[in-house]
Amino acid sequence: MLSFFVSSTPAQADEPIDRDPGVITLAAALIRAVRRQHDAAFRRRCDQANIHTAI
Repeated sequence: MLSFFVSSTPAQADEPIDRDPGVITLAAALIRAVRRQHDAAFRRRCDQANIHTAI
């Protein structure tokens, strides 16, 4: 699709030096943060369950 668009434009297409607009990096950082928070919350619930069952 991109090759068709570029071939049909009359002038040469200008590409930015950095192709990553930051959206991909931001999405990856958010996914890592959510996973870490989820893992930490799961560990807290397991720890609380172990404390309550030990009593």
